[in-house]
Amino acid sequence: MWSISRTSRLCRYNARHLTAPATRRHAATVSVTEALKTRSTPVAKELWNTGLWKRAYNKRTNSKEEGAADVDEKPKRKPRGKAKAKDPKVVGDKTRVNIVSEKLCDDITKYIGPTLERHVGCDILDLNPGAGVWSRKLNDVLKPRSHILMEPDAQLYEPFLKPLLERPGTRLVPQSGILWKELHEAMNFLENQKDTPVDPSKDRERNDTLIVTANLCMFPKRRYRFFDSLSVLVLFQFISSIRSSTLFQKYGLIRMMLWVNDEDKRSLLPRCIQSRRKSAIDAEFACEWLAEVAGKDPATVHIERDQLKKPRLRDHSIDIQSSRDTLARMAKSNIEIPPHRMMAATTEALDSSNAGASGGAGAGTPTFMRPWIAELAALDEAFKAGEIAQGSDEYKARITKRAQMGHKEREVAKHLELLDELRQMAQLAKDPEQLAEKDAAYNEKIEAMSKMSKGEFRLMRDNAHIFAQDPPVMLWDRRPWEPLKAEPEEFFPSVDCALLDIQPKTVHRILRSVGKKGDRPSDILDLIQRSMADASVEGVSKGLDKLWPGAKEAILPHCPSLRDPASGGLPGTGHAEVTPRILNEKQWTEILEAFMKWPFRPTYAEMVGRVGDDLGGESSTAGTIDTGIS
Repeated sequence: MWSISRTSRLCRYNARHLTAPATRRHAATVSVTEALKTRSTPVAKELWNTGLWKRAYNKRTNSKEEGAADVDEKPKRKPRGKAKAKDPKVVGDKTRVNIVSEKLCDDITKYIGPTLERHVGCDILDLNPGAGVWSRKLNDVLKPRSHILMEPDAQLYEPFLKPLLERPGTRLVPQSGILWKELHEAMNFLENQKDTPVDPSKDRERNDTLIVTANLCMFPKRRYRFFDSLSVLVLFQFISSIRSSTLFQKYGLIRMMLWVNDEDKRSLLPRCIQSRRKSAIDAEFACEWLAEVAGKDPATVHIERDQLKKPRLRDHSIDIQSSRDTLARMAKSNIEIPPHRMMAATTEALDSSNAGASGGAGAGTPTFMRPWIAELAALDEAFKAGEIAQGSDEYKARITKRAQMGHKEREVAKHLELLDELRQMAQLAKDPEQLAEKDAAYNEKIEAMSKMSKGEFRLMRDNAHIFAQDPPVMLWDRRPWEPLKAEPEEFFPSVDCALLDIQPKTVHRILRSVGKKGDRPSDILDLIQRSMADASVEGVSKGLDKLWPGAKEAILPHCPSLRDPASGGLPGTGHAEVTPRILNEKQWTEILEAFMKWPFRPTYAEMVGRVGDDLGGESSTAGTIDTGIS
């Protein structure tokens, strides 16, 4: 258990990424100077030559670029006589990030080409095309009947877009695609699209005759109220439009391909239970798939020790099995990943499959990428090489970390026994007497654990639980392909970005109900989720008790999936029942339906008051994103 041999395949990774002097993973720490000095493609050089970014670069470097203005010098006295005409000031948004690599775009369109075939001859609504490299490549593949380019900096980018604008059906609209008033005006140019009536009793159908693409990448990012960035706000509104059938989703279920800052994808596409918050749950309700097509390889990220203290990890065997399952889906769809774009996790999954590795997620001892494991491995290697003298600080550190390893092995052994007991209880769902006996013993053992040990066990249990379901709960584990590796140099300014592919699905009937604000079941669900957030790691019974007096007794009997192992439920009580943070779409829907049928349910206004009090008086709109189930 947790021995060095068990983690040997991770030692090099950990030693390189976890023990070296680390920088924060957020792209915002990349300086403007660093982001602008790399101009690796002809398009990047042309963008630089527009002069828009030169002033910002010169201010920070205090250097004179060839042909750039001397921004730090005092203005010289004007010579007598006729003044020379000044160069026109370049106008545009310097925070915009452009895709500048044709090779990246070619690799992407070839990689997911089979899924794009159904859109050939469609309409394209293109928001913030910028230099137009991605727009041109998408146009090449889809051969659209119309291509609407909404570009707020039309004067700046028109020379870049000129070759594309010469193609039939292409139109440049000098407006912003993220201002809804202007977006609605531009949608009038989609002459072939017709509004589909919203009928809650009928499922929405997919509309392959329109595809929406947008570039939401910004550097530096702009915060907006409760959102990490303006881009995250737009992402959230695009997802919300699926449920409400607004914006371009009024034409049917419209596929979206969105470029975002790499870190912005995490709110909608978490990779572990700890990061699965309300925005991710909303996406699970609304999307057939939400997949990363290309982005930064996590193996190249240097992470600070302080960040690793936060338990944002799951058993590494789950990650490997998730990649292996994805590779199997890719094989069925005839999707092949370019070797030069393969991420480290994909390579490891392929290697384990080729080596005939047995078992899968949870089959062996859990492995977590903790920094002290890598440090111990490095100390052991140094000791074997005779580089550590007895009595030295390194020698003492090795002894301490070996003791820590032994403690962790014993603790994980207990956790595995408890997980096995949970599986046994799931098999006893139809035997009340034996179930009650096992349930009582299990709860007694959990109560006897320390707070820290209990928290680590819950993480292990919950991550395994949501992955083991068919299909897995999180969209990341249902992805149709492995993401391609994209480098910062393929964008200008040179920062990490990602492409998200979003295929909407028809949402559950009860969430399609229309009406005034507060009367809609979807509004009620938002409040239920926010109320249960404070008890997200406790049993769902406690969460319903907190929701409203009598809610537990009124709702639980009408939610069979909460106790049914085949539907992602657990038949036990207390610590042996499902918790709010692991509820899947079906379980949330059952809770909502039971609540709406409850004759004594509180009004929307009463719930707002109670939830606001429980959350410390926050406004009812606070925490719309990433403040829910944590």
